[in-house]
Amino acid sequence: MSIDTKSVRYGAFILTFANILSQLLGFVYRMFLSRLVGPEGMGLFQLIFPFYSLSLALASSGICVAVSKLSAEYLALGNYKSLRLLIRRAVFVFLALFSLISLVAFLFTDTIAVSFLGDERTRLAIFALVPCVLLTGIENIHKNYFYGTKNVNPPALSDLAEQLIRMSAVLLLLKLLLPQPDDRMLAIIVIGMCICEVFSSVFLRLVYQRHRKKLPKTGHSDPEMVKKITKIALPVSVTNLMNNLLSSLIVIVIPRRLVLSGLTQSGALSEFGTLFGMTMPLLTLPSALIVGLSLVMVPKLSENMALGNYRDLRNKVSRAIMVTSFLVLPVLSVMIPLGPKLGLYLFGHEINGQYIFPLAVGTILAIYMMVFGSILNGLGKQTASAVNFLIGNAAELILTFLLTSIPTVRMYGYITGFIVSTVITASLNFYRVVKVTKVKVEWLRWFVNPALASLLCALVARLIFVRCGDMFSDGLLLLLSLTGAAVVYLLAAAYQGISLEGVLSGRKRRKQ
Repeated sequence: MSIDTKSVRYGAFILTFANILSQLLGFVYRMFLSRLVGPEGMGLFQLIFPFYSLSLALASSGICVAVSKLSAEYLALGNYKSLRLLIRRAVFVFLALFSLISLVAFLFTDTIAVSFLGDERTRLAIFALVPCVLLTGIENIHKNYFYGTKNVNPPALSDLAEQLIRMSAVLLLLKLLLPQPDDRMLAIIVIGMCICEVFSSVFLRLVYQRHRKKLPKTGHSDPEMVKKITKIALPVSVTNLMNNLLSSLIVIVIPRRLVLSGLTQSGALSEFGTLFGMTMPLLTLPSALIVGLSLVMVPKLSENMALGNYRDLRNKVSRAIMVTSFLVLPVLSVMIPLGPKLGLYLFGHEINGQYIFPLAVGTILAIYMMVFGSILNGLGKQTASAVNFLIGNAAELILTFLLTSIPTVRMYGYITGFIVSTVITASLNFYRVVKVTKVKVEWLRWFVNPALASLLCALVARLIFVRCGDMFSDGLLLLLSLTGAAVVYLLAAAYQGISLEGVLSGRKRRKQ
């Protein structure tokens, strides 16, 4: 039986597998890095990412979406000449934006380091990050070309190799060169990051050139290509830029507002660090299961839109929602009873169980929000998606600022803002998806049935964990709880007519 390497299922599987493996490698990397540079060094390392993420959001995020969408469209229409020119035009637009960013970075390095990032020791790292932004932007443009042309193997291989090279380069440089002053230590880490980006950008460029030579020379040059790239990229870039700014403001606001609520500076940072450094990373792990789906969905929906194949488009929208519910709901439901012990086992620190349930609800909504947003991008409704995200993030910032300083509320203020934000954005995105695609909303099949099965598996996980607590070690107890929950979930889902095969294939199954 041959495997369709261009199918959505194959692409989602490969990218999901690569993303999960990459996250595991990243965890190991951060573990060793923290031992070499210490907690303060890790804090400085995290401090440089607002500049890095904002630069990429402005220079390349929208262009990458445009490349993914247009490459799928040109391929579907058989316009290979435009497909051959797409990367060149996209890189031209990216370089224009990157030149502006690099000029600002070099002229205002001290202002960025001291006033924006809040520590002058990040100054050298800013200089080192400029070429890193250049290489990452070029790499991401080529990645999204492969996503659009349904060739997921090169970016998946690149991600894994990049993670391994980053680990080796950074850790080896630090091992050989430490001890160093903090600013030089931070610059060494960024140089190691640049080394892995050199590999990824060169590797993907070489694969692209080989792929380009095989393309037919038929079709015509699209005179509106740069205009189309700009039209698609502008709202996405603005959204990502604003979202990064708002996220940075939230990060800055929370510790300061907690101090106003009566906590000491040390207590506020401890509360903040536990939530964002342990609880949230644990709860967002399930998002790795559907990252691949979101990446391959945009070009496939664009292709269906270009061909007017609305029946297949609606089927893929329905399947994307179903896959999200089927994979994410049970994992997050099990996190609720097992989260504190998982946190202790993984991080060596028991996380606050009171926060897990509301944060799990917000995380589920955030994942739906991301999937619906990806669907809108595939449908060419980037502006609607952009506006919805901005509305939600603005609400989160306002509620966080107003509520977190109240002594009886504190961190629940941020959690309230997080939930309200995801409810608003997910609802607006969902409404827009249904309106544009005219897909029939299947509340039971999409949401209710997977949620009921997930609730049952969470209860089983809790029961095993409580009843067998004195019989096994923590690691074995967690494994037994997760295994029991998984078996019960699959049985409960099957009883309701839901199967893994049916979810992935999009077929409905009748109850026996």
